[in-house]
Amino acid sequence: MVTTLLVIVVLLVCAYLLWEIKQVRKEQEEAQKQQEIALLNQMETVLVREQMAQSRLWQNEMAKVQTLIYQELNEGRDRSDRSLESVRQTLQTSVDNMQSTLQDQLAQMRETVNEKLESTLQSRLRTSFASVSQQLERVNKSLGEMQHLSQDVASLNRTLAGTKTRGIMGEVQLARIVEEILAPGQYEREVPTVPKSANRVEFAIKMPGEKTGEWVYLPVDSKFPLESYQRLEAAFEAGDKPALEKARKELGQSLKSFAKDIHSKYIHPPQTTPFGILFLPTEGLYAEALRQVTIVEDLRRHENVIIAGPSTLAALLNALTVGFRTLSIQQNTAEISKILGNVKLEFNKFADLLQKAQKQLGLASGHIDKLLTTRTNAIARALSQIETYQDEETQALLSSEPLENEEKDED
Repeated sequence: MVTTLLVIVVLLVCAYLLWEIKQVRKEQEEAQKQQEIALLNQMETVLVREQMAQSRLWQNEMAKVQTLIYQELNEGRDRSDRSLESVRQTLQTSVDNMQSTLQDQLAQMRETVNEKLESTLQSRLRTSFASVSQQLERVNKSLGEMQHLSQDVASLNRTLAGTKTRGIMGEVQLARIVEEILAPGQYEREVPTVPKSANRVEFAIKMPGEKTGEWVYLPVDSKFPLESYQRLEAAFEAGDKPALEKARKELGQSLKSFAKDIHSKYIHPPQTTPFGILFLPTEGLYAEALRQVTIVEDLRRHENVIIAGPSTLAALLNALTVGFRTLSIQQNTAEISKILGNVKLEFNKFADLLQKAQKQLGLASGHIDKLLTTRTNAIARALSQIETYQDEETQALLSSEPLENEEKDED
């Protein structure tokens, strides 16, 4: 028991000693940590002091550098100011010199220009006065010509005042257009289109009928309502609307009376076409007539009359010529087909003759083949015999020549 107690006591003492050792170690470690912390704090304070000192040094250096830079800038500014001032002075002097030289040159140029202007002005004035005098002479001459022209116009107006004269002018204009476009056989002049009537239309275009050789006339008559057109033009130039409307109504009435005249005197189907053409000799009169659309339509529907100006009539006649050509081609088609039928018959006969000739040529070619085979072989054999004979003779001659030469040598 005593031993066990001793052992227990020893163990307890050892445990206590171990605990004490651990406590001492902990205290030592804590003390060491405190020392290290204190050292670190001291080092930190030292570093902070060194940094502050370094920053003060840097600030001092920067201040020195800044002062140096300011000094350099001030010196550079002073130098640039001095150089700019010198440049300005030199430029001012050069500008003054140039200005003085330019003023001198401008004065010289002004003098020369003034001299040239005076000379050119005098020469141009002389030429302009001469041209003005020439133009005045021309104006005087043209005034005289205008007086003659006014007299001619007055005489023309007096001439046109007659209805017959105006009709002749319209007929001349119509004749010129028709004769330029149509062939002489495609129209007739002063033709009574209505049977047993004394009324003769100025121009009748010959249209092909249903049967070959028959013709249907297209009546074309010219009218020239000069008074109505002159009153309309005068009202238009004066800007008088009531007078303009009145003149247009008068022109429409004139066109209606002309259309009725053409319908009653010249249109008579089937001897004529169911419509006629009222020709107006001027484009201005035709344009004014076209403005009255209702009247133009009434004339076309009720009177079967179409209004045409110079250009419209020319286009219509050109279209008719194309139609005439097409119709002539169609009429000639039957004759062409007959001719082609005859050609076909002749060609068949020619084909039969060719077949017969081909047979005869076949027989002749057979005879020729026989001649080529038999007679040619016989002639070739005869020629080969002649060739062999000639070869033997030539060989004999060649062999005899050396002997003769040897005999000559021996002699």
